[in-house]
Amino acid sequence: MIVRSIAGGVEVLAPAKLNLFLEVPGRRPDGYHEVESLMVAVDMFDELTFREEEGDGVALECDDPSLPVDGRNLVVRAAELLKSESGHRSGVRIALKKAIPAQAGLAGGSSDAAATLAALDRLWDLKTPPGRLAEMAGRIGSDVAFFLHGPAAVCRGRGELVEDVSLPIPLHFVLVAPTVGLSTADVYRRLKPPQEPRSIGPILDALALGSPSELGRGLFNRLQGVAESIRPELARVRDALAGLDPHLCGSLMSGSGSAYFGLGRDREAAERAAEVLKPLGLGWVRAVTCGP
Repeated sequence: MIVRSIAGGVEVLAPAKLNLFLEVPGRRPDGYHEVESLMVAVDMFDELTFREEEGDGVALECDDPSLPVDGRNLVVRAAELLKSESGHRSGVRIALKKAIPAQAGLAGGSSDAAATLAALDRLWDLKTPPGRLAEMAGRIGSDVAFFLHGPAAVCRGRGELVEDVSLPIPLHFVLVAPTVGLSTADVYRRLKPPQEPRSIGPILDALALGSPSELGRGLFNRLQGVAESIRPELARVRDALAGLDPHLCGSLMSGSGSAYFGLGRDREAAERAAEVLKPLGLGWVRAVTCGP
């Protein structure tokens, strides 16, 4: 996340995330699923601007007319929660420019919510302790707290328990976002948790080594098979990525889908893979990076 002051307000670039590992050990007593995931933030951003205005309301405008701009939007929920918890009375006008596709497993809405907490904390000069912001983030949504950390972290619980991990090298990906989306709730509803959950240890070891080839061998997503059973046409994206060796070290669906990514051996390999994929009509394609 990139937060910067601008004339009369604050601007934030809110990144997308990819899940390099996602296991779902079981269902929790509260009805949510327990997860263990290695997540990374990549350089594809929604843009948000925040400016104070008269009154005490929260006004959101968005360039995507399909998205709600009332309390159903996580941006509005985040702003209202911070106002309530801090007692701040000023109103705010928020402009959101979307670049991260919805229903793609890239957590654009969660990232926008985290951006809202960070931006309004600065705009209103609240100086909220990081732990308090993280607690509020966890109340808004499962992936929101991750975006207050990054660029790489292990997320557990519902996703709100975040532990930073070091990123020894930049990671380069080709990202494919098909035109079809998937409901996270639908995917989790059909999931049968494993009797023996897969360990996150090997992929964390591979990340620490800074080896894209080892990291590629450790890519795993428990939700991918379920998502592909709901949307069988996604197999075409999966197979196209799988056929891009030696450019890619491995490929995977992100989160509950429908976006897929391939891990490049380096930046040039990821960009070459994107050029191969673009003419295939699989959806939106671009090369993205985690890290400098």
